[in-house]
Amino acid sequence: MRIISITFARRVSIPTSVYTKSSILCSLCYNHKRTYHSTPTLFNKDNKDKTTTPPPPSKEEKEKVDDTTQPEAPKAPSRIRRPKYKIWLVNEGKNFTDSYDRPNYLGSNIPFPMNPFFKPQPPLSDSTKEEIWLKFTQEGQTPRKIGTDYGVSLKRVEAILKLKKLEKDMDKKGITLQKNLSENIEKMLGARSFCAEPLTDTLPKVGVPNFETVDENQDFSPEDAAKILRRPTLAKIQEKEHQEELLKPFSLEENSTKDEQIMTLVGRDEKETNQRFQFKFKTVGKEQNVILRDRDGSLYKIEKELIR
Repeated sequence: MRIISITFARRVSIPTSVYTKSSILCSLCYNHKRTYHSTPTLFNKDNKDKTTTPPPPSKEEKEKVDDTTQPEAPKAPSRIRRPKYKIWLVNEGKNFTDSYDRPNYLGSNIPFPMNPFFKPQPPLSDSTKEEIWLKFTQEGQTPRKIGTDYGVSLKRVEAILKLKKLEKDMDKKGITLQKNLSENIEKMLGARSFCAEPLTDTLPKVGVPNFETVDENQDFSPEDAAKILRRPTLAKIQEKEHQEELLKPFSLEENSTKDEQIMTLVGRDEKETNQRFQFKFKTVGKEQNVILRDRDGSLYKIEKELIR
């Protein structure tokens, strides 16, 4: 903090009798002298060392600084930050860019990294599905026999047959199918010609476990186990189910006996006519009754319907 003080000094003694009052004031203003007083520590005496200005550098120090300083390098132009997925493809994702002939998941057998509990089985190849179609249409084998040979469930066999029939119908209509896409997807998913799944998902009533001691050198076959458990053998069960399937064969026709419906007219109301919509009401329970409201206002009761 600097305070400026103005002091007036008279160099010559001027008698008041000679000069007038105005001349005295002019001489005072003309002969005044300004003095400057620097008071940096006027209010805080403790900060004396902090507020004092450092002495100017000497010539030797200036020459040393000039010798040590180097010219600054030109600044590189600012680059746009690369997306993170490109950096990942260069480093970790390099193994996943060009491999299309086999399954190449991030995990060992996990297609979705965020869901490690989803481990699906590889699908059946298209050549295996074509064999299943030929065995059903030309050789006349039942879905149960086909499922037993290929280790596929009955529902999967029926789904394969329905899709193959749809594929054949599209070929007849001249619709081009994307065979190359299906072949590449089979390579990426690791399609195979055999599965290991049960025919049905229903489990039998096992009951109380039964233990039997058998000698190590004694032969013990599935027939012997069936005798101990008092159950029929697996061959007899398969033969029985095969005979039942022959009585009710699987059909690919649209108007099969399973899809037949017995509709009974309950009533008709002209106020409920609607040319756009057809409503169906189904009760959920042991007795699943279905009521249909047609567009002309008719109300039908469906006694038999295929539940999909």
